[in-house]
Amino acid sequence: MRLEWLEIRGFRAFGSEARRMDLTSNLIVVHAGNSQGKTSLAEAVEFLVTGRSSRRDLFGGAKAEYNESLRNAHLPANDPVWVAAGIRNDAGIIREVRRELVTDFSGATDCDSRLTVDGEEVSSLSFLGIDTIEGAIAAPVLLQHTLRYVLSTEPKQRATYFKALLALSDLDLFRERVRAQAADLEHVSTGPGLLSLQRLSQTDLAAFAIKIQQLDVPNRETLRVSMEQVLLEAGTDVLGRESESISHLIETLDQLVRERNDLVFPLNDFIVALPTEFPPVPDLSTYIEEIRRADEISATLLPVLTAVLRVPEIAHIDQPVDCPVCLTADGLTPERVKDIQTRLRDTTQLSAASSAAENAVRNFRTHLQTWANSVKNSIPSATAWDHTREQAVASAAAGLSTEIPVLLTAALEYVRRIAARAQEVVDAARHVDATAAEMVDLVHRRVNVPDGATISLVDLEELLSEFLDELSADNEIVSLRTAVQPLLSTRLQSEGTQDLLDVLRLLEELVAEQYSEKRRTIVLQRLKSADGALKKAIGTVLDDRFAKMSSAIMRWWGSIRPEELVGFAGVKRRAAGAIFVNLVAALQADAEGNAVERDALGVFSDSQLNALGLSTFLARAELVQSPFVFLDDPIPGSDGDHRLTFCQNTLAELLSSGFQVIVTTYDPKLAELAQTLNESWGPITYDLTLLNVAEGTEPVQSSDLFSNYMLQGEDGLNAPTAVGRRGACTAYRSAAERLAKQIIATNRTASGIFTSVTDVEQEATMLGDLIPLLGPFTLSADEKGKWQVIPKVLNPGNHDDGAPSTIELKQIRGNLRQIAKAHKQKWGRDLIR
Repeated sequence: MRLEWLEIRGFRAFGSEARRMDLTSNLIVVHAGNSQGKTSLAEAVEFLVTGRSSRRDLFGGAKAEYNESLRNAHLPANDPVWVAAGIRNDAGIIREVRRELVTDFSGATDCDSRLTVDGEEVSSLSFLGIDTIEGAIAAPVLLQHTLRYVLSTEPKQRATYFKALLALSDLDLFRERVRAQAADLEHVSTGPGLLSLQRLSQTDLAAFAIKIQQLDVPNRETLRVSMEQVLLEAGTDVLGRESESISHLIETLDQLVRERNDLVFPLNDFIVALPTEFPPVPDLSTYIEEIRRADEISATLLPVLTAVLRVPEIAHIDQPVDCPVCLTADGLTPERVKDIQTRLRDTTQLSAASSAAENAVRNFRTHLQTWANSVKNSIPSATAWDHTREQAVASAAAGLSTEIPVLLTAALEYVRRIAARAQEVVDAARHVDATAAEMVDLVHRRVNVPDGATISLVDLEELLSEFLDELSADNEIVSLRTAVQPLLSTRLQSEGTQDLLDVLRLLEELVAEQYSEKRRTIVLQRLKSADGALKKAIGTVLDDRFAKMSSAIMRWWGSIRPEELVGFAGVKRRAAGAIFVNLVAALQADAEGNAVERDALGVFSDSQLNALGLSTFLARAELVQSPFVFLDDPIPGSDGDHRLTFCQNTLAELLSSGFQVIVTTYDPKLAELAQTLNESWGPITYDLTLLNVAEGTEPVQSSDLFSNYMLQGEDGLNAPTAVGRRGACTAYRSAAERLAKQIIATNRTASGIFTSVTDVEQEATMLGDLIPLLGPFTLSADEKGKWQVIPKVLNPGNHDDGAPSTIELKQIRGNLRQIAKAHKQKWGRDLIR
């Protein structure tokens, strides 16, 4: 897999102009001065692969400090931002990968983007052979802030990084899930069935409870049968006789417990039950409306008239007949019969309304009676005690404690009081029923309901509200029960009859809970065993993987810093754990001496730490089989002594190992070495320039003499001494002469006179001689002036006169870039090189 091209628009230093770079070589070398877009290029590739920016994850500061940091600051808010690449797969097919920025960073909110391949949205590029790993460094892109990440991060986070890198995160995740499952099983709350069994184990029937706890059977049904047998044995022990079944045993024990409790104290006689819900009052509005619409006499006679017309001889008469009601001779004529039929049709709706109303009121009376009975039944049965029973209970109360008789007296007074209130409620209900009975009669007779003769519940509702308030309050019965209940439990606790009854009633729950408990114990033991095995296995696998990675890091370290007495000894776990990881250095006094191991962070120099960070990154890329690596300033300028080893050894090994390598650097010497030493790979070189911040960084291919001379000039551009800047003067003068010859040769050839750069050199070689020949071919008035200024600024630097300042050199460099850009835009590929 190879990157064929890269296109960027609107991302950081890249602006309104979409910039495309040809990447059809295995080695791409990009040179750029400071603030020209070099790091933006690397971060664009990172964004393309991951959709994120490691800068925000690894730098300090608040998240809000990275607001709107991906979009070029000079672009309108709705301008599109994208990074795209052509990726050639193993079959030679080029797929277009494109990531568009949807929303930039905002406060704590992450950025959002859309990734497509050939226009189809995808979630990752793994199917193209580009995998990302967990953690901040997810892409095969080495940036300055990621160079030392694995070194500067805490040992625990370093372990997480290496585990993700070495595809060991799944092992940790699996172990975490095993441990979480075990923790969940350890903290399962005890169910009601097992709790009842625990209470039984503290009574005289403890032997039966223990026997149940020790049951170990293969399935739930067998466990149930075994439990029933033990419980029936316990019932025989309590009752002195066998029971037919579990249900029969429950019934017998329930009766026994009630009898025993009543012998101690009849607390059940003080149970208060709330009455049922009051029935809804019937709605007579439809009937009342219909009856008022009809004539009162017609409504009263409606049943009579209906009966008359049901006689077949009358319904179809064609001559007068005697009236069967008033016995008037010839009182019913055919016309009169038709009139009655018409009136009956008009009152059909009244008949239906009256029938519905009558049924509704009758049903209400039935439900009202049932409700009144529930009010009577809500009164505790203690109200029915006679004097003898009351004295017997008072005697039992005195035997419980000194406070119980007082509470008993208050409770009896309370039940008598609510009994009286209940009777008032029942009497009010009877009054309501009497009114309802009158309503039934009126409706049955089709008589209008007089004003004020409705079913009123005002008095009943007031009495009922007072009654219910007194029932639900913390009353004397509550106080009595609170005091007596613990005493009853204590008196009967040791024998266990009540606890046995509780277990029997919760038998289904007990069977399910104990069966699950046995299975849970087995699974918990297996999970803990698996956790121990996984911990040991993870350590073994880590050691093996670390050994392989250490070997890779050592090899890359040796390519950058060969034959040094300070070396790298490997990635190692701290002690026997798998949580902390150290990077170990090997120190030798001489080439033949034994190495002393120390933590690399404590003994490596700044330069060595940079080399270790680079070596670790390359080992990572090798282990995950990344198809390409992007190295942003891999050798810092302060470590110039190792430029040659990097370009000659490290780059050569990367290329021969099958990697596509993209190197960006601000160091012109490193760029020149990388290109020259690896010329056999046909490298493509670029210069990045930022002439217009709105249009953005522009990559220009520099695989020609002009670009090479410009690159050489960068080395002495910022030199503090005149001697150092003279080298830049020479390079920029050579670049100007080369560009002038190209422009002259191109224009003469375009006019029909074929001319090469060599032909121009034979005519004029020095810049002063070339400038007059350039006159007709300049593209703007200021270009002529710039050509005139160039030798005036650069010539003193080529002689013993004082060299120009860095500011002047930068101005000349900018002029040459602008002139070259203008002529390249005009001639394109036709510009003779």
